[in-house]
Amino acid sequence: MDPLASHTHYDVLVIGSGFGGSVTALRLTEKGYKVGVLECGKRLGAGDFPRTNWNLRKFLWMPKLGLRGIQRISMLRDVMVLSGAGVGGGSLVYANTLYEPLPPFYTDRQWGHITDWKAELAPHYDQAKRVLGVNEVPFDTPADEVMQDLAERFDVADTYHRTPVGVFFGEPGETVADPYFGGEGPERTGCNHCGGCMVGCRFGAKNSLDRNYLYLAEKNGAEVHPERQAVEVSPKPGG
Repeated sequence: MDPLASHTHYDVLVIGSGFGGSVTALRLTEKGYKVGVLECGKRLGAGDFPRTNWNLRKFLWMPKLGLRGIQRISMLRDVMVLSGAGVGGGSLVYANTLYEPLPPFYTDRQWGHITDWKAELAPHYDQAKRVLGVNEVPFDTPADEVMQDLAERFDVADTYHRTPVGVFFGEPGETVADPYFGGEGPERTGCNHCGGCMVGCRFGAKNSLDRNYLYLAEKNGAEVHPERQAVEVSPKPGG
């Protein structure tokens, strides 16, 4: 970190600018806290995303190999973890699918007896969907037709539905003023159906966190430091 930033005082320093970090940053700035956000990846513009995941330099995050893209792959003993790198975290590279849990989740025997979880969580899902701009894909693709056919063949046709995603489906390729936050958010461009959500949206249609939670947090005064990595957290003398 540069010397100036290293001497900056924050009430709260958030490590990571993905879903957890962005939401935290926004809510804390709304309460008046001075917030800093550290992100190891870059701040990317539309032209910085790759057209394909074969463009390893722009897609993969492996700094030791000189690759500083958006897809981080962490190999642990029993699991491989895929996560994001860049201002906006995993929202830059995920597929935008934003489902609510099915009914069995709410009544699972491990926690179903505690409260009516569906009612308890409903306002929080509703709020997140509004901020993330969730809507169903307004058209069918060949993959949808296959899924519909399979559902009918297995006699569960009623389970098929279009996918809820965080994408702006305006007129394809047409840029408009912020359609979500009363003019407080960035301009958006209608999805052109290119299918490149998981390599980063090059057209401004994907509702990634740098266009909602984190964008609004920065408008509230949060300071995001890209290409900065936390290497140690140390307690101050005296606690």
